[in-house]
Order: sequence, then structure tokens, then C-alpha cells
Amino acid sequence: MSKQENIIFFGNSHLRAKCSPVSVFHKGLHNKIDIISNTLRKHGGGAALAAPQIALLKRIIVIDYLGEYYELINPEIIEKSGEQSDFEGCLSLPGFVGKVNRYKNIKVKYQDRFGESQTIETSDQMARCFQHEIDHLDGILYIDRMSDEYIFNDETNEKTSVKHFLDLTRERSST
Repeated sequence: MSKQENIIFFGNSHLRAKCSPVSVFHKGLHNKIDIISNTLRKHGGGAALAAPQIALLKRIIVIDYLGEYYELINPEIIEKSGEQSDFEGCLSLPGFVGKVNRYKNIKVKYQDRFGESQTIETSDQMARCFQHEIDHLDGILYIDRMSDEYIFNDETNEKTSVKHFLDLTRERSST
């Protein structure tokens, strides 16, 4: 069986860290990308996974969403336009969703696993997915960008104050 890691959860300080750029493109990097991909696959139901979600503080994202698969190293949004608002969830905050405003259209510059520069233009739900994961690389969670005051439990529809969740993160990070 291919190697995978456990996904870390809300409150873990790795989720608030700014990740370092990848500068060396070799077999070790390929193994890390494969581990992220295998972990995402193991935890079905997620659209994407960023390296800090497995406690790896590197600028690496794997997206497997809407029938498309991407590996993005050192991604950067270079163009953005339009607006959209929808609910988001996160594998590091399982069972909860919140409404987030995002750009509708984005253009992303990144490197592939071999260090080759690439660009992609995407929109709507896929653009939302890219933005969510790129935020992870900068220690930003979707709850930091929510447009509503409450986050909802996806199963019970119970609502909880976003402020409560943010306070909980700060408390756990300082211990």
C-alpha cells in the first residue's frame, strides 16, 4: 500500500504556519506529493489537500476535484476577477461548513513536480478550490474569510459562532 499520513485538525499550529517555497525538485519532492495525493484519496470526500494539512510546511497542493487532477508547487494567484459566495468545508475541520466570498475567476502560476513553470485559468467551484488550498499555504483557514457570523455542523445544521472557533485556535496554538 502506498504511504499516506494522517490529516491534522483545526487547532493544530501547523495549520496557521506560513509554508516555505519548494526550491529543490527531486525524488524526495515526488514522494511528498505522492503522500499528499494518497492521503487525499484515503480520506475520500475531500476535493484537495495542502501540505500543511499533513504537517508538512512546504508550498505543495494536490487537487482532485470535478474529474480534474492537479499538483501545484509554489502556486500564486496572478490574476483575479468577479465574485462568488458559497459554502466551504475542510478536511482539517470535518463536519463543518461556512459561507465564504471568493473570486469567481483566477489565473494561477505554479510549478509542476519537475520544476517546470505552468499557468492555469479556472473559474467557479474549481477557482474556489484553488483559493481555499492556496490560503492553507499562508496559514489562512476558510473560517478566517467567512462572510457569515456562524459556522454550521454539516450533519445537524447546528450553528456555532466563528469567533468561538477562532478563539479555540488561538488557545490551542499558544499551548
